[in-house]
Amino acid sequence: MSLIPPIDEGLLSLLYLGVLVILAKIGEEAFRKLGLIPFIGSILIGILVGPGFLNYVSVIPPISLFISLGINFLLFVSGAEEFEATRVKKMLGRKSLVISTFQFTVRFSAITLVSLLLFKELIPSLIIGIVAGMASAGPLTRLLTETGLARTDEGTSIFSQVLVIEIAAVVVFSFVYNLSGKSFTIGSMALIAVELFLAIAGIILFGRYVMIPLLVFVERRFKSREAVFATLIGILLITGFVGQLAGFNSALVALFLGLLMQKFFANRPLLMTKLHSFTYGFFEPLFFIGLGLYFVQVTPYLLLFGGIIFAVAILIDAAVGATASRIFQTDPWKNAFGTCVKGGVDATLLVTALTASTALISGFTYSATAIGIALLSLTAPLLFRLRAPLVHLDQQGGEKEIVRQQLNQLTAIEISKALPTVSINKDQKAQMALRRCLDLDARAIVVIDDSRKPVGTLLLRNAMSLSNRELRSLKVSDILWDESVTVSENEPALRMASLFKEKSIPIIAVVDSEGLLEGTVMEKEILRRIMSSLEVPAEDASADKKLNPATTEM
Repeated sequence: MSLIPPIDEGLLSLLYLGVLVILAKIGEEAFRKLGLIPFIGSILIGILVGPGFLNYVSVIPPISLFISLGINFLLFVSGAEEFEATRVKKMLGRKSLVISTFQFTVRFSAITLVSLLLFKELIPSLIIGIVAGMASAGPLTRLLTETGLARTDEGTSIFSQVLVIEIAAVVVFSFVYNLSGKSFTIGSMALIAVELFLAIAGIILFGRYVMIPLLVFVERRFKSREAVFATLIGILLITGFVGQLAGFNSALVALFLGLLMQKFFANRPLLMTKLHSFTYGFFEPLFFIGLGLYFVQVTPYLLLFGGIIFAVAILIDAAVGATASRIFQTDPWKNAFGTCVKGGVDATLLVTALTASTALISGFTYSATAIGIALLSLTAPLLFRLRAPLVHLDQQGGEKEIVRQQLNQLTAIEISKALPTVSINKDQKAQMALRRCLDLDARAIVVIDDSRKPVGTLLLRNAMSLSNRELRSLKVSDILWDESVTVSENEPALRMASLFKEKSIPIIAVVDSEGLLEGTVMEKEILRRIMSSLEVPAEDASADKKLNPATTEM
C-alpha cells in the first residue's frame, strides 16, 4: 500500500507549472550566457523532461490550457508591437509589398513541395511550408538592434521584407486552418475566403467600436489601472472563446485585436508594461518549454527529418533572400539570413496547428518541424553576425543615451493617460484636496476652474499646515497657491524633466490646444521612467532614497 495518497490532476498541475516556469528560465539564462537564442534553452528542457526523453512531465489538460493561453497572449502582444502601424506605413512602399509577398510565395511553395514528397499529406505539408517559409519580425528587431543596424537604411529594408513575409504567412495560415477537413473545390475555397474576410472584418469592427470604447469607459469610470487591465484580459478570453466557437482560431483573433490596440497602448505605456510583465514573465517561458513537452519520443529517424526540414528551409529561404537583395540594394549575405530569422509568430502557428480541435499535423510532423525551426533560430542569427558583428557600447554612455531617447520618444499625454489625473476644482473644500493627495500619493494637486483650465498648484505641505476646522471650512481658492506649470499634449518627456528641475514643482498639468486640462504628470513618474530604463535594482533604489531624503514623498 502506497504511503502517498493519489494526487488530484488539478493539484498536480500546480506543481508542474511552478517547476516548468523555473526550469524554462534556467534554460533561457544558460543559453543567454552562451550567446545563443535564449528560448531554445527552454524548448530543450521541455524535450528533456517531457515525452521526448525522460517522460517526467506530460501535457495534462491544465498545462495545455496555460500553454494555449500563452499562445493567445504572445500573439496579442506581437500584434500590438511588431506590426507598428506608423512604422509599417513608412516602410512599405509598393515595391517592398510586391517583392516581399513574392518572396514568401516562392519560399512557401518550394518548401511545401519538398514536404509533400517527405510526408505525403497536403495539409501538414502546407503548414510546414508556411512555418519554415516565413520569418519573424520580433527576433529580427532584437538582432538588428544588437548589430547596430536598426536605424540604418539597410536594416529598415530587411525589416520591411520580414514584416510583409510574416503578415502574408499569417493570412495563408488562417486560410489553411479553415480549409482543413473540407473538400478541395473552387467553391469551398471561395467560401472559406469569404468567411475569412468576414471574420477579420468582424474582429476589426469589434475592436474599433466595442473593445476600445469599453476600455476607455472603464478607465474613466473607475480611475483604476487594475480595472482596465482586468477588463482587457476578460475581453481577450471571451473573444477567443467566441472566435473558436465560430471556427476562427482564438490565437489569430488575439493577433488581429493586438493590431487594433496599438494606438490605445501608445497612450498608455504603463498598461503595456504591465501586460509585458504578465506575458513575458509567465506565459512566454511556459509556452516555449511547452513546445518541448509536445514532442514525441526523440529517435534518429525524427532527428533526420528535422535536419532535412532545416536544410531545405535555410537553403531556399537564404537563396530567395539573397536574390531579393539585388532589388532592395542590400548586402546579399545580410539579406539572405536576416530574412531567415525565426522564433516568434512561426512557433505559435506551429503549436496552434498541433493543438487545434482537429489537429492539422501529427505529433511526429510537429516535432520534426520544431527541430528544423529551432535549428534555423540558432543558425540564422549566427550567420547574419558574420557580416554584422555585435555592437558593444560604453555602458554609462549607452545608458544615458537610452534614457534620453526614451524620454524624447514619450510625450506628456502618453504618460498622463496612463495615470490618474491629480486635480481639484478651486471651489471645493481644502479637505477634499488633502484627501485626494493622500489617496494618490501626490505631493501636490493641480487647481482648475469651472472650465477645466489650470489656475494654480496646491502643495501638500500647505494643505497639511491647516487645522481640522480650516480644512473643513476653507475652499481651495482660500489657500495659498503656487504657479501652475503647464505643457502641451505633445511636449517630450525630456522637456518635462527639465521643467521639474527649473520650476522646483512636483506636478505638471498637461493641457490641450485650448489650454484645458487633459491630465497630470508627477515628478516621481519621470524618475520611475529613468529608473526602469537603467534597470536600477530595488536595493540600490532604496539606498539612493535614504541618501537623498529630499526626493522622498511627504
